[in-house]
Amino acid sequence: MATLQTLRNKAGVLLAGIIGLSLLAFILGDFLNSGSGFLQSRKQQIAEINGKAISYKDFQIKFEQGVENYKQSSGTTSVDEQTYASIRNQVWNSFLNEFVYSDQYNELGLNCSADELFDMVQGSNIHPQIMSAPVFQNKVTGGFDRNLVIQFLKNMDKDPAGQQKQQWVKYEQELMNDRVYTKYQTLISKGMYVTRKQVDADFSETNRKFDFNYVAIRYATTPDSLIKVSEADIKKYYEANIEKFKQDASRDLAYVVWDIVPSQEDKDDVAKWINEQKPEFERIENAQQYVAATAESSFNEAFLAPETLSEAVRLWSFTAEPGMVFGPYQEGLTWKLARITDVKNLPDSIKASHILILPVNGSDFDKAQITADSIKGLIERGQDFATLAATYGTDGTKDKGGDLGWFSNEKMIPEFSKPCFLAKKGDLITIKSRAGVHVVKIFDQAASSRKVQIAYLDRTITASDKTVQDIYNIASKFASTYDNGAKFEEGITKENMNKRIATNLRDGDATITGLDNPRELVRWAFNAKKGELSDLKEYGPRFVLAKLTEVREKGTSTIDQVRTEISNSVRNEKKAELLIAKANQELQSANSLEALAPKFNSNVSTAANSYFTSYTINGLGMEPYVSAVMTYSPLNQISKPIKGTNGVYVIQVTNIIEAGAEANRTESINRLEQGYTSRAGYQVFAALEKNAKIVDNRNKFY
Repeated sequence: MATLQTLRNKAGVLLAGIIGLSLLAFILGDFLNSGSGFLQSRKQQIAEINGKAISYKDFQIKFEQGVENYKQSSGTTSVDEQTYASIRNQVWNSFLNEFVYSDQYNELGLNCSADELFDMVQGSNIHPQIMSAPVFQNKVTGGFDRNLVIQFLKNMDKDPAGQQKQQWVKYEQELMNDRVYTKYQTLISKGMYVTRKQVDADFSETNRKFDFNYVAIRYATTPDSLIKVSEADIKKYYEANIEKFKQDASRDLAYVVWDIVPSQEDKDDVAKWINEQKPEFERIENAQQYVAATAESSFNEAFLAPETLSEAVRLWSFTAEPGMVFGPYQEGLTWKLARITDVKNLPDSIKASHILILPVNGSDFDKAQITADSIKGLIERGQDFATLAATYGTDGTKDKGGDLGWFSNEKMIPEFSKPCFLAKKGDLITIKSRAGVHVVKIFDQAASSRKVQIAYLDRTITASDKTVQDIYNIASKFASTYDNGAKFEEGITKENMNKRIATNLRDGDATITGLDNPRELVRWAFNAKKGELSDLKEYGPRFVLAKLTEVREKGTSTIDQVRTEISNSVRNEKKAELLIAKANQELQSANSLEALAPKFNSNVSTAANSYFTSYTINGLGMEPYVSAVMTYSPLNQISKPIKGTNGVYVIQVTNIIEAGAEANRTESINRLEQGYTSRAGYQVFAALEKNAKIVDNRNKFY
């Protein structure tokens, strides 16, 4: 698919002139600013923690080391944007650990010993990061394999540049930091306890149950026309509740999108292609080779039960013979042809053991095969398989005599699974896989049934370069025609576009619903002026044009920013005063809720099984003042009018079920203790960070 950048590159001649001017400006700017080294260094400062500066360079070095560690542990060469963001947060936490938390650790004498590190890396208590690292997962069993860690550490010393070892040492340091962090958190949480009185109070509040009747007089049913909200009222409320309007910096966006979707021509092209392929796919002898050269997906050697296949080919596969082709058929956006390449009666599962021989230096499979053949010969001459597995095995199964247990065809990698399932009960075979060379003993087999091997020829419908260009031209025309904030709104109406909204975006946000990796758009929003339009950008499968609609700086919201919110609150307060006065007057003559309700066009409702600790009340929602009055109202007595969140309420408690003294208080104890533990996990560190002097400029760089 063509990208926006590719499309823009077609204006290369014009850009060359612009780039030349930009380079000249850069060189002159560098010359003119050569004496401003201090200012330049400040610009490159990504953060300052307790007076200690962190440069972008130092942060980036740690970040790149983190990326390399991730690639090593995950066994991948590519990293997505979400993972990059996660690694940057880990680097930031490591600086916080060094400049904020470490003083606390040192005062308490907390550290991580070499023995603890060994235990985390290859001992009995493996660190979760190492346990879940794909590079340390057994390629046959799919589980964590301690032997792969040991093998990695041995091979690490063979790196002549020593770079791998340096990275691993730094990774181990992070593991040690994490262990000390955990100790500190545990120390604090273990120092917190729950008193008997706390348990009794919580138990009573949680288990004391109320039934009550009520009359609800909703603010929404009182006409707004009866209430006048003046500018003085708004100002008075704003000044009296100024703490409510404290805010972090945030931005609001309005934006429109042009989805990059395949055209009808693109769909027709793929349908035509798959139909043209069918005669050749039926004729060709080597379907596996044809799939490898032509299809989007790779050939799967596994023999599968028909009932495990997709619904489209399931019934056909029950009776189809080798060489038969089904389709073309469509699954989602993908057109497919399916060809039976082989049919066998195979067991549904088998029980086997193996001895894995690793290739010398990771590549000499011939020597591994010689060793495997020798071990196979020893077993054939009567030596015990489990004993030899314990002696020669190199993966996690060696401690279990090589036992793999029962497994299905789909559980193992195809090059290992296929020969296992083609073998018979009691067979002793050797198998070469990507993991090494295996000596395998088939101990048992489940009942056999029909299994099919299928080659799929497939192609997914995607937007062609021409389609992308056409969509870009439409989006570009809109952006150039409606090229300012006022015109943007006009264009949305004229062109019947769907305006989308993103509100309260924070400086560090990296997500906007519906957009792929929109971090660049968020950064733009914090550098643009209110009403400004963004450039036309590509975010995943869509082009996006955005307008900055609101700017909120850190501090206190202006009165204009919260005017609507304040007006609603003041209006409800005035409604509450009016309704409470009227309810008090009516209660002088009305001696029951049934007599009061008609006066307000309301009715008497019941809230059963209500608890003080519940967030909501059945039928009322979240009304904390009603919950509070409920707990101290005398039985069967009509309450005074209560000013609530959504209306005024008059209640009458009809039943109180006390918490039984003999009941189990364990639940209250556990809940309170868990609450303390979780608070120790974040409030202490939040307090340390709050008291530290932190200037965080990360969002200017990432």
